[in-house]
Amino acid sequence: MNDQIQPPAPRHPAVPIGLVTTCRTLLIIGIGRDIGPRIRHARLFDWYRIHVMWPTLPDELVALTEGDERFVLHRRGPTEEDIARADVIIEDCEDPALAQNITDWSRKHRRLINAIDKPELCDLYYMSLIFRDPLIVAITSGGDAPALAALLRRQLEEKLSPGWSTASRIMAETRQRLPSGQARKSLLLSLARHPDLLRLIESNDEAGLKELFDDAVYRL
Repeated sequence: MNDQIQPPAPRHPAVPIGLVTTCRTLLIIGIGRDIGPRIRHARLFDWYRIHVMWPTLPDELVALTEGDERFVLHRRGPTEEDIARADVIIEDCEDPALAQNITDWSRKHRRLINAIDKPELCDLYYMSLIFRDPLIVAITSGGDAPALAALLRRQLEEKLSPGWSTASRIMAETRQRLPSGQARKSLLLSLARHPDLLRLIESNDEAGLKELFDDAVYRL
């Protein structure tokens, strides 16, 4: 019998979770190099309102917001009241003193902040995202190695078949056709374990995927 005390498992600084954005307000502050990608990603999620704020907003950032009525542009610096009215804050202002103020205001009003490249100021760590709608694959290093997370995202993105998007769409449609409960959960789990599923996904065989899912529903 081994009586040695095993070292504790490492404790990660953040739990990767999905935040429901509907009816929530996002505030993006600054014009750092990562603000453009954050704006592009913000458009893909169902935020109620997206505020972009800085005294001088470059034309290229303004162009990213065009055609989306959820965006509100503010050509000024942030105040504590701005922070209090937002639900989530993304900051990349390249001003250490202002970044600290924004974080202090966020914590005072219990708002969640992602301070870009300042993990010590973060309540949220932004993830490298792969979109295979409706699937989203998120990769995070907890703010410690974001460049490696981005590299891993690129590696995976090149290898993921578009069949993952096809299969997830068909599974979502199948799920909506069935009443909630243990029977539906068991059916979807059995489909995910089906020996033919990965082959059909890799080949993006939409007809084969539909046949597989329809047959499972018929047998339920």
